[in-house]
Amino acid sequence: MLVRNLDFLSIPKEFSKVELEIYDNRSISLVYIEGKGYSLVLKTQEKIDSVFLLKTDILPSNVNSHSDREDFINVIKMLLDNIYSIADIKEYEKQHQEHVFLRLMDMLNEGTEVEMISEENSKTYTDIEKGFMKLEIDIMDNKINALNESISNVSTNLQSTVDEIEENKWGNKIRKSIDQNNWG
Repeated sequence: MLVRNLDFLSIPKEFSKVELEIYDNRSISLVYIEGKGYSLVLKTQEKIDSVFLLKTDILPSNVNSHSDREDFINVIKMLLDNIYSIADIKEYEKQHQEHVFLRLMDMLNEGTEVEMISEENSKTYTDIEKGFMKLEIDIMDNKINALNESISNVSTNLQSTVDEIEENKWGNKIRKSIDQNNWG
């Protein structure tokens, strides 16, 4: 019998969301999914342009020494680059990705301007919930594929070792026969 506990797929019933206006009605929302990670949402007015899921255990209260910090900031940089790609503003007027990251995390940590979103009041919640479930399934699929590849490699290596042993065995028999009959 095979048993699998699917608790890892369960998502909290509410997410904390904060949002920063970046430039010209374009904003970045940060949604905190406790125990799972975050979602970064790029929006133009109220229209969602893109959604990124970040599976990490960074806490809003402890962002400084985490190994995922740089990757998180790089995703924010990518979103900022998208926003500023159509803007004609001076470089020094653009917001820096690390400052945006720290400001969003501070907003979550301090509870300022935090909106609680749920399935009942936000389509974004549903998109994120389905996205995290899909992400978990994709992670499992990748692990299964890696395991199958390892098994295949071991099987191939084993077969080539067996073939090599058989060749050596036959080669040794032929050499022994040649040596005994002085054919060589």
